[in-house]
Amino acid sequence: MNYRNIKPSATYLIPAALLLSSCTYMSQGFLSGSDRSAKITPNDRFGDSAEQIIYLDQNWDASDSLWFYNTTQGSNLLPWDIFMHLELANSQELLRSDNNMNGYRYLTQHSNWDNPEALPVGFVKDTFEGKDYIGLTCAACHTSQLNYNGYGIRVDGAPTLANIRALFLDLVSSLKATLTQQEKLERMANALDLNSADEISQLRTRLQASLKAREDYNFVNAPQHGEELVDYGYGRLDAFGGIFNRILGHMNPDQDPHDNSEVYNPANAPVSYPFLWDTPQHDFVQWNGIASNTGAGPLGRNTGEVLGVFASFELGKVEHDLGYRSSADIRNLGRLERHLKSLQSPQWPEALPAIDQSLAATGEQVFVEYQCHTCHEAIDRSDPNRLITAQFTSLDLIGTDPQMAMNALSAQGPSGLFEGRKLNALSKDSARFEETTLVAPALTKAATGTIAQASPDEPWYIAWPERAYDILVSIKDNEVKIANRHLDFEVVDNGLQDLKAYKARPLNGIWATAPYLHNGSVPNLHDLFLPSCSDAEAESGKACRPNTFTLGSREFDPVKVGFVQKSAAEHADLFVFDTSKPSNANVGHEYAVGVTPIIKLDANGKPVKNAEGKNEQLWLPPITEAKRVALVEYLKTL
Repeated sequence: MNYRNIKPSATYLIPAALLLSSCTYMSQGFLSGSDRSAKITPNDRFGDSAEQIIYLDQNWDASDSLWFYNTTQGSNLLPWDIFMHLELANSQELLRSDNNMNGYRYLTQHSNWDNPEALPVGFVKDTFEGKDYIGLTCAACHTSQLNYNGYGIRVDGAPTLANIRALFLDLVSSLKATLTQQEKLERMANALDLNSADEISQLRTRLQASLKAREDYNFVNAPQHGEELVDYGYGRLDAFGGIFNRILGHMNPDQDPHDNSEVYNPANAPVSYPFLWDTPQHDFVQWNGIASNTGAGPLGRNTGEVLGVFASFELGKVEHDLGYRSSADIRNLGRLERHLKSLQSPQWPEALPAIDQSLAATGEQVFVEYQCHTCHEAIDRSDPNRLITAQFTSLDLIGTDPQMAMNALSAQGPSGLFEGRKLNALSKDSARFEETTLVAPALTKAATGTIAQASPDEPWYIAWPERAYDILVSIKDNEVKIANRHLDFEVVDNGLQDLKAYKARPLNGIWATAPYLHNGSVPNLHDLFLPSCSDAEAESGKACRPNTFTLGSREFDPVKVGFVQKSAAEHADLFVFDTSKPSNANVGHEYAVGVTPIIKLDANGKPVKNAEGKNEQLWLPPITEAKRVALVEYLKTL
């Protein structure tokens, strides 16, 4: 029994468990140590090494981390028993083996109280309507490890390095192999203690259903740019693309994805997973700030996320239901958001070479000289009352790859089940969904309807008060009360058009979040302050952002501040990031090299206008290598 899913009326059953979880955490029958059940996987295929796992002071103890890792949000990726015994396509090794999951760059764990099967960080058992599933938690995408000098430095809330698309492709090949190779099917049946022909036939039927679900997902979410397939690689995912397509699929449940791909939009704009510290304190979240973080916004945001990350749900209305039935765990989604409020950004640890404080002080002056502070707000990581106003820069000005922002703005599809329904059931506005819709408002409707629907399996006098309580608590605990969109240093309210922009976050903990730019197209901080160049310019000896680099290794470079570059010829499983591919451009945000202009501000921080009423722009002088090095040293201190 997982005490996190027990309702308040039943908490009297577990006072001892609650007492223990408030200060310690049980692991393998003993109190969890400083490694928080982390496991070191030997013989790393990328040539990485770590002899000891350490955690940083982020205001979370072991119980906080392990609660975050193991708390379900209602994700139902695959039936539990099938996942637990699923072999890789070309061997008898289990897909979930430490060796294989480490290859995807998920973080392996020892068995502990809430993770007796020793699943990787972010993988958890979920139960819905009497059936067990393997699902993903927030931690699967937002926990990282950096290796240096024998230490494996775990960072809670940091972007994962995981290659989730490789996992999804292997799930399909493994399910196919189990259905087509009698020996594999028999081994799974034996492991599940299935003996009769009927039981094995039922297993085959369940495998076929799982295979279809995973094949359909991979098909509609292929990162296609015309005829070209551009893989995500390590540390990236088109989260919006995947979420939007799941919503469209559930709005049009009778459409076979392979027969009518016009329902869907290409999931071809992968971005780096954002880091989570200070997320509850922001007025807008996501790279393009698609929704306000005020009121019930965080609950809606997290509900939309789990609908995309494999919650079971239906968008067809059931008589007398207020909303849409789903496996989304609304109570836990609220708890997870509140839990993140206490998470602090990581500080440069003693395990890494000491910061040159004199050089960093020079770098702070460079930071101001190049106007970095005007977009990247300085905050006190330990201030419990910190609130953050997001600063957005328009696509035309910042010049970075526009694919993600434009996809989120333009993705559309047939309204299906939503056609004719009110856009907002709680509004007096009578606007309704037409035959075709943008996906953004459809996602909002799906999420709000999911939140509104209490459990149909309980009496209404229990279910509705509990759901209302969850919603009210989430709103009450949300300290973000105002959200005015600041675009190019002005407050704007132009609807969806304001989403043609990317957000500048505070840079505390930025050292632990490589690679850089929203699409992960720059491998380290040093190279971020170089210009983007053509291959010919780079070959001529000009100092440039690299046009190709490798990803997959956890080995940390404390000088350039990013991951060590290893040879793909020596480590075939490394991913080669090619910035010439669509969605992968490494251009833009080139303020320090005199390419990207800044907006000229007056003494009050307001844009200076020219005679035509447009913002005046300035080009800063190209930074020297000495200043570049000093700036990187300063960013280590944040």
